[in-house]
Amino acid sequence: MKLDNQSLLSKLLVSSLFMFGLAACDSDERTETKVSKNTFQGPAVGVLTAGTAIEGVNYSTSSGASGVTDAKGTFEFNYGDRIQFQLGKLALADVEGSTQITPIELAGGNAHKQQNLLILFQALDTDNNPENGITLPESAVATLDSSLNLQTDPVEFAASPALISAREAAGIPGEIHGADEVNAYFLSRAVDLLGSHVWIHIDDAHTDFFRAATDGSGTYLHGVATADDVCDLNRACGSRVVFTAGLEYGVATASMADERGFKFSSKPELDTNIQGGLSHPRADSRVRSSGDELIISDRVIVPREREQAGLFGELFHISKPIELSDENEVAQTEIMEIRYIKMENQPNKIIGVWAQDRESIKTPTLLFFSDNRYMLIDPTGSTWQEKQSDCAKPGVEMASYAFDNTDNTLKLNSFVYNTSGCAGLSDYSGKSIGFEIAANGQSAMLSVPSRETITLYRISD
Repeated sequence: MKLDNQSLLSKLLVSSLFMFGLAACDSDERTETKVSKNTFQGPAVGVLTAGTAIEGVNYSTSSGASGVTDAKGTFEFNYGDRIQFQLGKLALADVEGSTQITPIELAGGNAHKQQNLLILFQALDTDNNPENGITLPESAVATLDSSLNLQTDPVEFAASPALISAREAAGIPGEIHGADEVNAYFLSRAVDLLGSHVWIHIDDAHTDFFRAATDGSGTYLHGVATADDVCDLNRACGSRVVFTAGLEYGVATASMADERGFKFSSKPELDTNIQGGLSHPRADSRVRSSGDELIISDRVIVPREREQAGLFGELFHISKPIELSDENEVAQTEIMEIRYIKMENQPNKIIGVWAQDRESIKTPTLLFFSDNRYMLIDPTGSTWQEKQSDCAKPGVEMASYAFDNTDNTLKLNSFVYNTSGCAGLSDYSGKSIGFEIAANGQSAMLSVPSRETITLYRISD
């Protein structure tokens, strides 16, 4: 890894809150919640989805908007609104407005309600096939009222006379799918529900990138630029590096969902960031998307105040186990959240995310930030040459950049990170690189001396 002259000490002492690998503790421990939300303003359009769009749900907002979700599951609201969803006279939920709402948000932490909402939406789908979207016919919706208990046992709910009558009123074919079947479908679409944007999280310690496929494949790409860290989130430190600059590409699957989101495991094809990414899931780690943010959370031990150590001790301290005052004391924990936002994008300018293959997740991906920082996440290790070089490997780069829009030239300087060897653009630091953006702003030609000219596609929105 190549580092500039920034203080390694300062990086070691900065708390690495995330990098996708968080530490967990016993679920019996006393828990608090620590949340820092981003603020969004103005009118917006949201999507109601259960892994597939839901059409035919009535909604009304605290700012006065109302309507019925359409074939894309969309509804209109203003940020800061409360939104009420209902079917006929059956109230589904009153939730905080966001651009993506699923049964997770509608259930508000009630496990039975979450399962029953999934059963309800699929049971009343016109053709009983969620793969082509869920359409709830008015004839079925009109029969519903509060006699249908959304918080009852899912087995009882699936057999309830009110649900059966609603299906009969609309002539819906097939059988009612049980909790296991509808939940399996919902979990199979979990990664898709993370793919509405290209996500970025930046703090003083590192820059994270995350992109998920929306084609049902479960593939994802994660990249991080960070100094080596030997400490986990609980600041338990050892002699081995826990997190490092690198990337992860693979297939993720969700095994369950609760009010904090999906619990994922993954099979990475590439993993160069050690315990970052989804390759080392913890028992209490969860991931979900509100449509505006990618939210990752986990339960961690609340750090205790301790006597200030000297500089040498801070550098070489190996954490001791937490000592409890007596056998009955319970360690205090808190839920820590890291919230990603969508990558900035300026149409017809270089600022945004560019990929060599717009359809694939496993493709070199270039990020240009408005503060003139450049980042590359390359899961292929491509040198963009006819003959691949042995010195190239999958990895990440980070540098500063200057772009001249008049003569379409790009210059990169001050590479802070390079874990991709001679792949990427690090060998051309300080040299002019052609970057010609098409008139529609959606593609660009990247021309590097002695390498093939390639087409890049804008994938940020």
